[in-house]
Amino acid sequence: MMARAKGKAKSSAGRQTTAKNIESILKLEEKDEQDLSAFHRVSHAVGWFVGTIYFVVLQCIFVLLWIASNTHLLGDGRPFDPPPFPLLSTVLAMEAVLLTSFVLIRQNAMDLRSERRNHLDLQINLLAEKEATSILKILHEIAEHLKIDVSADAEREELAKDTAVESIARDLRSKEKKR
Repeated sequence: MMARAKGKAKSSAGRQTTAKNIESILKLEEKDEQDLSAFHRVSHAVGWFVGTIYFVVLQCIFVLLWIASNTHLLGDGRPFDPPPFPLLSTVLAMEAVLLTSFVLIRQNAMDLRSERRNHLDLQINLLAEKEATSILKILHEIAEHLKIDVSADAEREELAKDTAVESIARDLRSKEKKR
């Protein structure tokens, strides 16, 4: 019964740690969003909207209304853009250029966020590697202290060596600066 209570406490603590980490990442991303200029926030919103079914429906309605109003389907008025609708073609071409730009701006921001997440993953993995190496060294020392024969294993010895985290990080940064 006691072991089950301890297991639940550890599980609860693990969930709390995970929730705290997720909250920290969300706060960082919210700060990144707040640091964006108003133009970039608008660009992101437009880029997001263009990728929805609502935009497709709205676009179809717009084109159908344009065609209907210029082919006397909505009245007997004089068409402002008679078939083959050269003005509509110009408007749609300009819209395509602008929307492509908005989508690319949003994509660049998403790529930057992904790159930051990858960098964070790398840092966490390097820290985990350092911790694992430290644990292996401690276990080896405990085995020696208890006079447990740990035969020479090349892989184990290699894993127990310190990983040059600082060197790897410096190399990464210098390559990033060269870009």
